[in-house]
Amino acid sequence: MEKIAAESGAAKVVGTLGACMEGERLMAVAAIQDVRDVLAAYPELADGAVRTLAQDPAGQVHVAYVVPAGPGFDLAALHQYLRGSLPGAAVPAAIVVVDAMPVASDGTPDPQALPAPDLRGLMPYRSPESARQEVLCTIFAEVLARPRCGLDDDFFVMGGESIDAMLIASRVGQAVGLEISMNEVFDAPTAAELDRLLDTLSTEV
Repeated sequence: MEKIAAESGAAKVVGTLGACMEGERLMAVAAIQDVRDVLAAYPELADGAVRTLAQDPAGQVHVAYVVPAGPGFDLAALHQYLRGSLPGAAVPAAIVVVDAMPVASDGTPDPQALPAPDLRGLMPYRSPESARQEVLCTIFAEVLARPRCGLDDDFFVMGGESIDAMLIASRVGQAVGLEISMNEVFDAPTAAELDRLLDTLSTEV
């Protein structure tokens, strides 16, 4: 596979907040490299790129752009591969299939020329089906400043960051009486997945 390109934004920040944001930026750069490495190892891809895009209301998300190696490309299989190969925070919020990667006038990869996907509505809204799922959806929506959150709305796609995962973990623990960690929110980034995780944890108590 050709060299996979990455592009990320930069910000000027100062003081304690600046240090925190710089830490988040460095984590994002490391996550991009992880995605690049995992994409490069996938045999069904001829080329790919990773971009970090601003996501409302705050934070950033990774988007993978891929060129299939041949016909019959299985996008769902790539999704599953990425989820199984990367930590939750590094999994791209979207995968965009393109015919070829754009190149600059000097012949080098130009990921900035790739179109920014509309990340809204990637998953159709699915309403909660139980009282606990209702609680989880409410917590996700309130912490992430969303008007509503469905069972399949993804924490990372909605701009969730480490502090948000900590808040969700704390509020879920208080609401359901089961202690969970920030990393468990990363590993179960939707209300539906977190609900299944809570089922597992409740049987272990």
